[in-house]
Amino acid sequence: MEFALIAPILIMLLIGIFAFGWALNAMSSVRYTLETSSRALQMKNSLTEAEIKAIATAKLLSLGLSDVNITIAIDAPSGGFRMAHLTAKYAFVIEFPYFDRYPIIMRQPSRFR
Repeated sequence: MEFALIAPILIMLLIGIFAFGWALNAMSSVRYTLETSSRALQMKNSLTEAEIKAIATAKLLSLGLSDVNITIAIDAPSGGFRMAHLTAKYAFVIEFPYFDRYPIIMRQPSRFR
């Protein structure tokens, strides 16, 4: 009898832990993509914003993340190098049966010199 009262709370707690871990994984994947995309500018200093965005989009699609909005700002060259500021904005949507969709808007900046 007591377990029947506690079980729904424990199940919701486990689902919440899973959803939180999934959100952290998505955030880490986006940060990794932004860092590797901005690092590509250091490897090939002649890349344009469109080429950097294409690199980032391809990496995000390979990770299974498609609804990510990427903005890029490239500073003027200083000492022969350019610095890229990439920012990703995406909605991580938590969906549970019998509950409304709950989007969490995340914004992930990345800066690489």
